[in-house]
Amino acid sequence: MSISFGIVINTDREPAISCGKSLVTWLQKRKIPFFIDKESNTPLHLSKALQKYLLAKEEMHKACDIFISLGGDGTLLGVSRVAQGKPILGINFGRLGFLAEFSDEELFPALERIVQNQFQTETRTLLEVAVSQEKREKVFTALNDVIIEKGGYPRLPLISLRIDGHLLADYKADGIIIATSTGSTAYSMSAGGPIIIPKSRVFVITPICPHMLTVRPIVINDEKEIEIMVETPAPNFVLNCDGNIQLKISPKDRLRVYKSEQQVLLIKNEQRNYYDVLRSKFLWGREYTR
Repeated sequence: MSISFGIVINTDREPAISCGKSLVTWLQKRKIPFFIDKESNTPLHLSKALQKYLLAKEEMHKACDIFISLGGDGTLLGVSRVAQGKPILGINFGRLGFLAEFSDEELFPALERIVQNQFQTETRTLLEVAVSQEKREKVFTALNDVIIEKGGYPRLPLISLRIDGHLLADYKADGIIIATSTGSTAYSMSAGGPIIIPKSRVFVITPICPHMLTVRPIVINDEKEIEIMVETPAPNFVLNCDGNIQLKISPKDRLRVYKSEQQVLLIKNEQRNYYDVLRSKFLWGREYTR
């Protein structure tokens, strides 16, 4: 069975561009079909013969079987929004590499296993947030987190949060983070939330700089639906999904956050596990030395 690949490159990282050129050559030599994100074209300097393999990132899931993300976790997050359930091989050229588990040295050995159908995937939960604005509903997705933050508003807002219709709390805070287990090591952790092992079937709700001593992060079952409303006269609030600002929120808007029916499939690096990543990336358990 022939596998086709969709290649997405972070063109702000020179090592990722260089790796992309080597990857194209490797695939051509083996006559393995591939497609390249149009936005990655310019720095690759592709020949005219290869121009026909360029596709818009949003259309690539129709033509490829597996995505290859060359960049950091941010690049992979962008791919997750368009992958439509196709497996993603993440090659890390970023700083942490929690999602993009493979190094550039591991790319080609991993591809050899993939073309022989000898690989495993991990399923990750995807969040959806539905925003009701002026009798219309817009839906966005996030692999890591959905964040409502006050933006440039100078005062503390009141953020009302309900779970399955039941009031959890009215938060006085700079914002609120709703993270998947995958996203627990991102903004939520920086705001004081717990680290949750990926694939745990939970969400974590973490307030940002709460002006209340009686609120703490809370972990809930991911089958729950979360409803959020911001009570303030200012329309300056921002909906942020996986680090991308989607739209401004006004006091009359109603937000529903819930588990998506879609899922994200990440190709596993069988040479390491999550606990290895915690120790190597976060220096977990290591004693402080000067």
